[in-house]
Amino acid sequence: MKNIKILMIMGLLGLVTAAGSGCSKANAGTENSINSESTANKEDTLSESKGKDTKKPDLKKKEFKFGETIGTIGAIDLEADGDFPKAGFFKTNDFILGCEENKGELASCFYDQMCVKESDAQNVWNIEYSEDLDKIPSAMKGLSSKWDSYLNDGRMYNMHSEQKYEVIVDSTEKVSYGGRDFIREEGHIDITRKDPNYTYDPELVRTKYVAYYYFSPKGAGADKVDDMNGYGMGMAIWGVRPVDMSDEAEAKTMEENYEKLKKSAEASMDSFISLQEYWKLGK
Repeated sequence: MKNIKILMIMGLLGLVTAAGSGCSKANAGTENSINSESTANKEDTLSESKGKDTKKPDLKKKEFKFGETIGTIGAIDLEADGDFPKAGFFKTNDFILGCEENKGELASCFYDQMCVKESDAQNVWNIEYSEDLDKIPSAMKGLSSKWDSYLNDGRMYNMHSEQKYEVIVDSTEKVSYGGRDFIREEGHIDITRKDPNYTYDPELVRTKYVAYYYFSPKGAGADKVDDMNGYGMGMAIWGVRPVDMSDEAEAKTMEENYEKLKKSAEASMDSFISLQEYWKLGK
C-alpha cells in the first residue's frame, strides 16, 4: 500500500512537470501568441501615451556571426551577408579565405585587414606615411609583399616567377560608416606574362577587389590593448579568386562572384560599430 502511494505521488509530480515545461511546439506557439498579443497591447498603450516617441531597438545587443576588428576604430561582421560565400569564411595564417561549397575546395574569395604605423612605414615598408585619408590608398599600394600574397596562395592561385602583375584602380569614392570616413576603391589586378613568347602561363589572369582605406589613430579604441589590433594607415580589402580570362565560363563566374562579394563587403561595412560597442556584444 505504501508503494502504491509513492507511485501515485510520483505520477502526479510527472504530470505537473510536463505541464510546466513548455517544450512542445503547441505550447510554444500558444505562449508566443499570448506574448505577441500582450506586447502589441503594451505597444498600443505606449504609442497612445507618447505619440511618435517610440523606442528604437538596442543595436548593441546584436550578435556578430564573424566579428573582425578594423584597427582601433571599430569592428565589422564579416558574415553580415550570408549569400556569398555560402560556406563562409575561415582564418589562415596569412588572411581570411571564403569558400562557396566547402572548405576543401579552392577558395572563391579572400578578406584581409591591416594597419601600418609610422615607424613601420619608414623602417619596414619604406613607404610614405600620412594621416591624410586621400593619400592613404596610394601609400598602401606600396605594400608589395602584401599584394603579392593575394596572388601567391595555392588555395586560390599561384603566380609564377615568369609572370608579373599590375593593380589597376577602376573607381573611388568617399564613404562614412558609424561616423568614420573611408575611401572605397574598386579595382582589378591583371597578371600577364613577362615574356609574351613564354606560352606556358595564360596570357591574362585577372582578379577583382574592393578596398576600404581609413586612418586608425593610436589610442582610439576602448582600451590601450586595442592598439595591438594595429593603428595608423589602414586597409580592409575583399577580393575574388584570380582566373584565366581565356576561359569564358571561369571569367563569367569570377564577374558574378565579384558582384556578390561587393554586396557582401557593403553589408559588412554597414555593420560597422565602435570598439566600445563591439566589446559589449554578448555581455
